[in-house]
Amino acid sequence: MKRLVLFVFALLIIALSGIYVTGEIAVAPTIGGPALEAREIDPPHEDGVPLLEAPVDETPDGSAEDDNGGSDNDADFDNNADIDGDIDDEINDDFDDEPDEPEEEPVDIVTITISAAGDTTLGGIVNGTQMFMREFEQHDRDHSHFLRNVSHIFEQDDLTILNLEGTLTDASAYVEKTYVLRGPPHFAKILSSSGVDVVNVANNHSKDFYERGYKDTIASLEAEGIAYFGNEFKTVLEINGINVGLFGLSIWTGGRDYERQITNAVKDLHEKGAQMIIAYYHWGTERSYTPAKHQRTLGRFSLDNGVDLVLGAHPHVLQGVEEYKGKFIVYSLGNFSFGANNNPSDHDTFIFQQTFTFENGDLMDTGDINIIPVRISSEKGRNNFQPTVAEGEEAERILQKIQTLSDELTIDS
Repeated sequence: MKRLVLFVFALLIIALSGIYVTGEIAVAPTIGGPALEAREIDPPHEDGVPLLEAPVDETPDGSAEDDNGGSDNDADFDNNADIDGDIDDEINDDFDDEPDEPEEEPVDIVTITISAAGDTTLGGIVNGTQMFMREFEQHDRDHSHFLRNVSHIFEQDDLTILNLEGTLTDASAYVEKTYVLRGPPHFAKILSSSGVDVVNVANNHSKDFYERGYKDTIASLEAEGIAYFGNEFKTVLEINGINVGLFGLSIWTGGRDYERQITNAVKDLHEKGAQMIIAYYHWGTERSYTPAKHQRTLGRFSLDNGVDLVLGAHPHVLQGVEEYKGKFIVYSLGNFSFGANNNPSDHDTFIFQQTFTFENGDLMDTGDINIIPVRISSEKGRNNFQPTVAEGEEAERILQKIQTLSDELTIDS
């Protein structure tokens, strides 16, 4: 009896497990007979509207999809999306904790090409023959005549520097000495009409007409927009966005006093924001092709103490160019447009060019130089005060002369 009850109970459980529920109507398959078709029954309505929050359609693969485009499996995907999102957040948090790679600073490269030439006397010797003035009159008082043959060089560079040896004044009282140099104030137009940017006024003729002549000279330069430096004037010029400092001294011997003047000038210019410094010295022995000992000493001292280029004049002839610790000392540039001598024995000169390279405002390279051989006159046999670029064999001869004088400095060092 007990077994019978258990058997009936088992059949009841089997029967109940085969029931399909659709709405409120259940259809059970027969056991051991042909299967019955299940008929889908609509769920109950209220006022003829199905009691469903949203109609259900079938997707092409047979899964149900609601009006929002989600299938029956969307819940699983949403759960996975939540898990993935949590993982992504954790990964992002990990990356956020890592230090950012530093951005590369943009590199700003700037170059400045300077041209420098030697003793330039616009006018002549007081009570002399005044040949410079005659040339001016014979060429229709054209101020651009004298530097016409080199102006194309000056106009293409970034900064042109000359040594202005003499005064530009109408003053009459002058110092009693062998050579007193003067030109009229309007001769400053010779510079402005030819691409000259700045001049050195530190030399033994800048005060030939006392303070009056000195001040007149400065005023004449200012009237033509020509910058100046030397003696008490220390100048900073902005060239291609770089501050270039310039100072000039007349140096006749060696010694601590000159060293002090040099270091003070460098300090002053740096305080004014100079990023590079050029010194122009009036020094040496006239008509000597070899620098004096004090030139060598003070030239190197200058480069050791913040100067980036040393230029020189006064001997009225050429002296060599020395490279020292990657920088240059041009001991003497000789004469240029030199109205103080109608026909000097040596007509050779040159224009010294150097290109300075800056990276993000810092001076990086100073090794690019160019020597342009020049004659002080466009005519042979006399000085017409019109410097002219040498050509052919003459150019080769002047370049070889400069090379020989420079090589001798290496031997003596």
